[in-house]
Amino acid sequence: MKAELKEVSNCRYSVYINNIEMKEDIFDTENIEYVLRFREDVIDNLINWISEAKESDKFLMKEDLKYLIDLEDEYVFSSISTNEYIAKSDNEEEFNNICKEILKECGL
Repeated sequence: MKAELKEVSNCRYSVYINNIEMKEDIFDTENIEYVLRFREDVIDNLINWISEAKESDKFLMKEDLKYLIDLEDEYVFSSISTNEYIAKSDNEEEFNNICKEILKECGL
């Protein structure tokens, strides 16, 4: 499956799965555990968070950072409740399952 972010207006992006735009509010429900993010944005955020984090929290953040830097994907799914990231190149089956869940939640 193909998941991507497309700019729909000035700095506003919509999630597209298989070239179908997902309803914006679909990610506000508790039924969707993941949100699609630009991998580079996630890396930038982690760098900022690591610099401000307590020593006890830095280890996992650094591990996530290493994982994300090693990827070549443009997008990753990011869990809204944990520090889990799913990249198509690393776990295509799980990536596709997330896409299917989002499509199902949208009634597609």
